[in-house]
Amino acid sequence: MTFSNRERFIYHAITLMTMSNLGKLAKNGLSKKIHAIRNSRCKNLTDEQIEEILLDVEKEVETCLSQVPKFNAKLKKAKELRKQGYKKREFSETIQEEWK
Repeated sequence: MTFSNRERFIYHAITLMTMSNLGKLAKNGLSKKIHAIRNSRCKNLTDEQIEEILLDVEKEVETCLSQVPKFNAKLKKAKELRKQGYKKREFSETIQEEWK
């Protein structure tokens, strides 16, 4: 059994995000590396699909961390300081059908 392109992208993106948070990857290098992974390992994913994956990951992290009191206060403060990093676009009909 192998990973789908979506699963492969999620795996690599999360690994890169973790490395970035640990200081092992430059902050500005994260988007370049994610773009490189898309071009080399996940060519079939569209920009809209990648955008949806990144939004889902961001939402999942916020949901999980909001249940831990120590992180909940930090999340609320971070939300005040920044706006959402990825703007959700209208998804094409094929993507809407795919995720129903």
